[in-house]
Amino acid sequence: MKKQLFLIIAVFAICFVTNAQDDDPLYTRAGFKIGLNYSNITGDLEDTDGRIRLHLGAAIEFPVSQRFYIQAELLYSAQGYKFDDNGEDNKISLNYLALPIITKWYVIDKFSFETGPRLASLASSSQSIGEETDEFFNSFSDFDFGWVFGAGYKMESGMFFQAHYNLGLSNINDIDGVDISNNNSIVQLSVGYLFKTKNNRRQEPAVQQ
Repeated sequence: MKKQLFLIIAVFAICFVTNAQDDDPLYTRAGFKIGLNYSNITGDLEDTDGRIRLHLGAAIEFPVSQRFYIQAELLYSAQGYKFDDNGEDNKISLNYLALPIITKWYVIDKFSFETGPRLASLASSSQSIGEETDEFFNSFSDFDFGWVFGAGYKMESGMFFQAHYNLGLSNINDIDGVDISNNNSIVQLSVGYLFKTKNNRRQEPAVQQ
């Protein structure tokens, strides 16, 4: 499964590298992003409600051409859902370390359409009702795979804004002897900043003597 995912990512990247152009110098920029998740699940468990939680981490943007960039991220992503448990909301917290690899297509100067795979590893889980036993933690899969769709806006200063929808494509549950399937569903609003390197800071024009 993991080999297939990495093959998809490699093919995805190669397709865009073939479109590379050499019009102007292009530079890699690194920075950070932070924002809100509205997370829920879809699947066999019905009547769940979403939760508003946080994501934050590092981002690095690689240029492929004048119009195409790849932004790799390493994020802490707090997710989860809630459901009615005998008249009381049971809030399930699922906290992931996520690696989105987002291709950004700049349709105009600062506005981009964005899509790409998202790999995540479950770091911790908890619930607001009952005890967090090993059995509870082991009921969730360690690995999550999804696909990101969205748009972004990047200012010349390096500040950027993103609106993404993360569609979960793998089953988040792993319960022995129980056939149940649920997927993550996350709407993300983010703000971030990509720092300029020494090479791509705007240079002042030389003074005519």
